[in-house]
Amino acid sequence: MSLTRTNNGHPVYTITLICKGGLSCTVSPVTRLPGKTTLIKALTDDDAVQPRDQLFATLDITAHAGWLPSRMAVIYMDTIGFLSQLPHSLIESFSATLEDVAHSDLIVHVRDVSHPETELQKASVLSTLRGLHLPAPLLDSMLEVHNKVDLVPGCSPAGPQAVAVSALLGHGLPELRARLEDAVLRATGRQVLTLRVRLAGTQLSWLHREATVQEVDVIPEAGVADVRVVISSSAYGKFRKLFPE
Repeated sequence: MSLTRTNNGHPVYTITLICKGGLSCTVSPVTRLPGKTTLIKALTDDDAVQPRDQLFATLDITAHAGWLPSRMAVIYMDTIGFLSQLPHSLIESFSATLEDVAHSDLIVHVRDVSHPETELQKASVLSTLRGLHLPAPLLDSMLEVHNKVDLVPGCSPAGPQAVAVSALLGHGLPELRARLEDAVLRATGRQVLTLRVRLAGTQLSWLHREATVQEVDVIPEAGVADVRVVISSSAYGKFRKLFPE
């Protein structure tokens, strides 16, 4: 069961961002965080989101509204980082993180690829996720974001599920948004289509009821409209059966 919500009757999909929390293994005592909150700020253009370079800065699950390229509404869930040794005082917050992960439409693993132990951090996160016994489709659809590529010259992500970005500088964000949309559509069994409907009839009202209508371009001289919708495969099948071309 996902956390998919509705906005005026339209579905709003949930994207949960996770990362490996912890201190840097360098000599410096400052923290080296993956930039998860910075990425959410970049994706939502929300100036109220203020990242802090501080361990456990995100102690509560926070939700941030955003839009994907086709104007699909999403909620980005900012979570506490996954830790190998969790302080007792943070167990409740971490438990809430795990619950949100299990009920997401999509999981995004944000990695700091400039960290000297980035591969070990990845292995730790994947081990934690496997221990949650999450649905296989949710794990298989997980998107991996390689953040801070501006600090690693020549960095190129390996694998079809990885995207290279610099959340701070904005590099790679258009590709990431497109990949997020594609992943959410596949994970929820939906597609973005433009359908031509007759203005005289019930096609348009049916689409408003059974799908998410994003745009209607009326062609009055032809008595038709091109309707852009987000629609499930089952609903599209019903539409074609009810209104054959």
